[in-house]
Amino acid sequence: MKIPSQTFALLFGLGLVGGCQSNDTQAVTTEAPAAASAPTAATAPLPTTALDVRPAIEQLLPAEGYLQTVSTKTLKVEPMAVALPPLWGSLEPGASRAAPGYRISYEAVIQWVPKGFGPNEKVPATMTLYAPNGKDSLARFSLGGINYNIPGEEKYTVSEIEPNKPVSVRGVLYAFAGKDNQLKPALVVYPYRNKGGVSDPTKMAFLPLPE
Repeated sequence: MKIPSQTFALLFGLGLVGGCQSNDTQAVTTEAPAAASAPTAATAPLPTTALDVRPAIEQLLPAEGYLQTVSTKTLKVEPMAVALPPLWGSLEPGASRAAPGYRISYEAVIQWVPKGFGPNEKVPATMTLYAPNGKDSLARFSLGGINYNIPGEEKYTVSEIEPNKPVSVRGVLYAFAGKDNQLKPALVVYPYRNKGGVSDPTKMAFLPLPE
């Protein structure tokens, strides 16, 4: 498969080369990208004020727009070697399966704005909000529906949310140290979107870094 030049430039900046996969389905059982055993160059410590995590959190919200971000706050930034997605990484034998990165704890204020209800449909007084807690690298925010939590292995924080009344939630993000589309220093958020296949910069969330 030919890798687009924009994608290759990003991957080159990261020191990564992608594979390809036909499926792009969400797996609710994928573990968070913990530190891998292969040695990886250390990342420099970052103050919480260096990151605006809003772009990373917003890509976890439903595309329909009925969950919206009111505000975000970075709580903690921990350097770590982040395990690469299964088909990312160098094609060289014995190459590292991890990249320098960070574990980012955050607090976000989320608001439910009811959409899609007909003129004669009653909007529920409350709905159940499922907020990813960081234990599943592919988990997203969702409203109502099935509770995917397994007792003892909860991957979502569950709370009730009322229409147009913001609630505060906490979670964890993972990101690689790399470059954005303009080849400027940035963190590449662990791929909640485009989870399989060649790494596509148009489906990535970047957190700019001070140069």
